[in-house]
Amino acid sequence: MAQDDFDWKAFQKTLQYTDEELEIFRNDPKRAAAAKKMFSKEVLENDLVVEVTHSHGCSARLKPGDKLFFKALSLLDFERSTRNWCAHAMLPIPQLASMAQDRFVAGQHDTEMVYNHFTCGDCGVRAGGWGQVVMKAYLAKREPRKKGDEPAGSPSESAKG
Repeated sequence: MAQDDFDWKAFQKTLQYTDEELEIFRNDPKRAAAAKKMFSKEVLENDLVVEVTHSHGCSARLKPGDKLFFKALSLLDFERSTRNWCAHAMLPIPQLASMAQDRFVAGQHDTEMVYNHFTCGDCGVRAGGWGQVVMKAYLAKREPRKKGDEPAGSPSESAKG
């Protein structure tokens, strides 16, 4: 994407930056380049998925196969995600999202991250806790939405009006 192809005014409006803040952001070559990739159509076609692989003693009853889906690698998709996630299971997710975004910006769009397994914040009953959940994070291509399947208020829905 050429410098002039990126809509900096839309970016500024989305992040509610002042002109001064936008100038600071644009003058940082790493952040300016990252913005062009993180606000691209390509990133919108990818999800960060967090999937439970093992669970024992989880009071939230998380079980293998339960998943959280993050659109564009960071926006929780409530419609597709399993309900009733425990806050302790979500502790490492911001760091995983940052790692996935960093890899994406660097052009590493593979679906397998090297460090992709992690546990919830509970140490399990044998170590003085309640239970423990093991999860795996990975990238997945987003299934395209069918026409007319956009939620009300989404950018493509707003463009219709």
